[in-house]
Amino acid sequence: QLKLEDYKDRLKKGEALNQDQLEAVEKYDEVVHNLEFAKELQKTFSGLSQDLLKAQKKAQRRESLLKLEAEKKKLRTILQVQYVLQNFTQEHVQKDFKAGVNGAIYLPSKELDYLIRFAKLTCPERNENL
Repeated sequence: QLKLEDYKDRLKKGEALNQDQLEAVEKYDEVVHNLEFAKELQKTFSGLSQDLLKAQKKAQRRESLLKLEAEKKKLRTILQVQYVLQNFTQEHVQKDFKAGVNGAIYLPSKELDYLIRFAKLTCPERNENL
């Protein structure tokens, strides 16, 4: 752009310019317009790029929250199953299932023993001294 302005000034002063220089001066306004357009285009692309980055970060946060919620749900389910299994280690619960009373279904001793063993394997005992 500076070179074109120099050609334009030299032409105004009456200096002779070669054909290429004259053509360049004729296209000065077009070049300036194209430069302004390029600057606006660059601003637009920069804005779009920023918007895209924001959208990506938002999507990543959303994905992280969804993963966290899924993990919480798994943990809740595990704790619920452990709670149910721990109840099988209590004597009064075992009696209810052996007899099929107090809302418990009847379980044969063999099946109840399997559940009790499974409960002891999957549910760690709490140390009250800690």
